[in-house]
Amino acid sequence: MRLQEISKNHLAKEYRFAVTRMQQETQPTRKLYYFSVFAGEASRVLNSEWDLDLVLLYTVTQQVYTFINAQIPLLGSTIPIDASMIYEQLTKHSAELANYFEKAWDKNSNSELYQILGRLSEVGYLSGGNGAYLFEKGLIKF
Repeated sequence: MRLQEISKNHLAKEYRFAVTRMQQETQPTRKLYYFSVFAGEASRVLNSEWDLDLVLLYTVTQQVYTFINAQIPLLGSTIPIDASMIYEQLTKHSAELANYFEKAWDKNSNSELYQILGRLSEVGYLSGGNGAYLFEKGLIKF
């Protein structure tokens, strides 16, 4: 990513706050609420600076939030998956993303960012019927 230093620092600070709250929160839907910070803050920075990796981060995190939020009533009942695992993995990979932004990430390879975004996408996919089925078959593993 090629962002101004002030934007990098802002994202690192906001993402760390969101992850800390996700880690402290016991109510699953509140964890999801704090996860929404990732897309929200990316969008705010995109309003002043355009970056392809940042728009990818925004799109992935927004889609993961939307997908999990839509599945909440079905988790554990219609979709046979332990909802707590979804939120545990969401928090874990959000922490990885916060860590990425706190490092000298302008010197990191984008592959680390893409790996984290891929894992977050996997968590979102897992909350749906086919993802739960593939997890049950052992194709998706945590």
